[in-house]
Amino acid sequence: MPLRFVESVDATRLFYLEALGFESLMGVVGKDGALDFAIVQREGAMLMLSRPEDAGPTRGPLSIYIEVGDVDGYHAELVGRGVAIVEPPTTQWWGDRTFSVADPAGDALYFWQTVADMAPPPGVTLI
Repeated sequence: MPLRFVESVDATRLFYLEALGFESLMGVVGKDGALDFAIVQREGAMLMLSRPEDAGPTRGPLSIYIEVGDVDGYHAELVGRGVAIVEPPTTQWWGDRTFSVADPAGDALYFWQTVADMAPPPGVTLI
């Protein structure tokens, strides 16, 4: 599932919904009332939209989320192969356990597995 960093999640999400006929799966409203993040889908194709963030030098313009059956096992396998891990395994508030590596172009590859129910932190509004 690709993750696109866009200047306006609201405007981009609206384009996908109104112009392209996608459906909204979820959105996270930021402290300023604008969307920080959204997921849209159409016929099984999903796209994540996010405001730009200070991601450091290892992340390129594209991030791809790849579901795996055993995220911790896959992490151990990659460490055993000597692959540099950018972000260690972490259980996220949305219930996915993730870790990331960077490909040679600097794009982020996130490997994930759902391990828990969603538990938004205080102040996070879902739509």
